[in-house]
Amino acid sequence: MNVWTAIFVSGVGISAIGDFIYLVAINVFVLNQTHSAFAVAGLWVVSRIAALIVGPWVGSITDRLSRRKQLICVELSRAVLIGLLPLMPNLISTYAILFLLGVGSTFFSSLFLPYQTLLIPEASRKRVNSIVSTLRYSAFLTGPAIAGVLLVNRDASVPLWLDAVSFLASACSFILLPELGTPQTSTGTKHPWRAVFTDWKTAFQFFGENRLFTMIFILNALVSIFALTADTQEVVFARQALHLGQLGYGMMVTSAGVGFVAGSLLLSVVAKRISTMWLLGAGTILSAFGYLFYALAHSFWSAVLGLIILGLFGSSASVGFTTYTQKVMPVSHMGRINSVVGPPQQLLNIVFILLGGLVATWLGVRDLMVGMTALMSAAALIIAFLVFSPSNQAKMKDSVPNSAS
Repeated sequence: MNVWTAIFVSGVGISAIGDFIYLVAINVFVLNQTHSAFAVAGLWVVSRIAALIVGPWVGSITDRLSRRKQLICVELSRAVLIGLLPLMPNLISTYAILFLLGVGSTFFSSLFLPYQTLLIPEASRKRVNSIVSTLRYSAFLTGPAIAGVLLVNRDASVPLWLDAVSFLASACSFILLPELGTPQTSTGTKHPWRAVFTDWKTAFQFFGENRLFTMIFILNALVSIFALTADTQEVVFARQALHLGQLGYGMMVTSAGVGFVAGSLLLSVVAKRISTMWLLGAGTILSAFGYLFYALAHSFWSAVLGLIILGLFGSSASVGFTTYTQKVMPVSHMGRINSVVGPPQQLLNIVFILLGGLVATWLGVRDLMVGMTALMSAAALIIAFLVFSPSNQAKMKDSVPNSAS
């Protein structure tokens, strides 16, 4: 691992821990401020509304300007905004800050993968993707624990300010990293929206010319949507179907985190020996079956086993899909392509979350969980069929990716 990669990975790790500290602290902060469960639920809606508004055009900006400078500005802005949150006098101003943070997250998502692809040599991408995955899933375990300790004898301001410091550290890591790629400063038109429409056409052209990638991309998005729908009802499932208390639910969630960390850590060691095809195909189907096993569980230990399987192989699927995307998608157009697919996925997320709540109320939470995980498994089977199909072997083999900047 060279010095640039080490700096990059360190920044990702610090930022990831901050993300999960924020996740706990902001819920507690809003609950303390309003004493309203509805206001807390609004936290999740505000960020998705921001993504729906900004998503369609953000890639037209991020692909044309210096990605490194944009990443620095985004992280500094998020540090300032989170630092201001404890000072907000009412819920409206808090939501306004959260909306701006959602805008920042949308920009960051559009910038991060292209910059990472340019920074990390092709031969090291699977291993670095595995390390990044390990750090993020480790943060899933450590971040809430740190927030919990800080919240014992203090209000939510302290963890929020600590989170602001983590974003500041992330910005500093990008300051130390090199400038990569050639910014396309001109849109070729004096009308910005015409440039956006042109970018959409370019993205659709890419999907039309890369049909295998398009099918896998859509199916992977569906798997994510079904998984998110099930995740939103996880606490209800633990209490009503498995009859677990707070401790049992916490242990169950922790077991999934341990599975993801263990899977990512193992991958960081053996990544070079496993092809992207196997990571994506086998990882997706085994993780989906682990989730289905969990949904069918009638005891704590069988549920834990299903979640560990989900974690172990879910990390493989994530690393495999990220590496495959880096291979196929031209770096110069990553932001624009994601601008086309991001907003529809966010909209479907909102629709499925709401429908999931209705189905769980009408038919029962177990029926919802089994239905969502069965759909996940069906989509995963199709992905595995496409990946391992003899006619697609040449397209799936590891090779030097598109080097466009």
